[in-house]
Amino acid sequence: MTDIKQLLKEFERFAHGQNLHSAFADLLNWTLLPFKMCADQDEQNGNFEAYKTHPKITQLTTLITIIGDLSEGFSDPLGELYMQAISNGHNGQYFTPEPICGMISAMTIGEGIENRETICDPACGSGRMLLAAAKQNRHSKFYGADLDNTCCKMALVNMLLNSLKGEVAHMNTLSNEFYTGYSVNTTIVDGYQMPYYIEFTEPLLSYIWLKPNQVAKPKPAFSTAFHPVRASHPINGIQGTLF
Repeated sequence: MTDIKQLLKEFERFAHGQNLHSAFADLLNWTLLPFKMCADQDEQNGNFEAYKTHPKITQLTTLITIIGDLSEGFSDPLGELYMQAISNGHNGQYFTPEPICGMISAMTIGEGIENRETICDPACGSGRMLLAAAKQNRHSKFYGADLDNTCCKMALVNMLLNSLKGEVAHMNTLSNEFYTGYSVNTTIVDGYQMPYYIEFTEPLLSYIWLKPNQVAKPKPAFSTAFHPVRASHPINGIQGTLF
């Protein structure tokens, strides 16, 4: 398990005067802001100015730096922070331990994963299974979905910090009800792969949401029309009454 003592300490300092859950949501939103693709230069400049003038900019940048350092090697410090400081197992939100994720990845994927091969976790939580798969080959395409948008944003941060490509969808995987999608990609900036994401609400833009023509239709019980079976010769007898 990742040692997050320093991260916990800095988070409590950042959350001073706030509810811990709202402070964690703020941390995720402000961490994601620099990675969001903007419609134009004015929007980008506005986001940058809002970031610089954040009332807790010093604590925020310290937290993000610690999270980035602890994320080396496809680790999940955000998930550990969430479990220890926020969820405490609420609604069963204890994420699979990272060594178990690594074992499951090795058992199900092995070492034969190829570039651009797709990996999907329909209940991704903070994205640990995707990170474990990325250890096998980071050049694959990674797709995760979860009913909890906080979990989706944690998975999104983890994908961005590791420059992974794919999508995170806030949706109900069982009912196929779609809420918000986050497409993740990279672009070349000064010779480096710069990660970014695009937020969308149209389900048809999602690679995870099952489109109407993808949903399996129930097959009829009979391939031809049903015809009653008739006896080959008359049957003599009296039909019994109900009582």
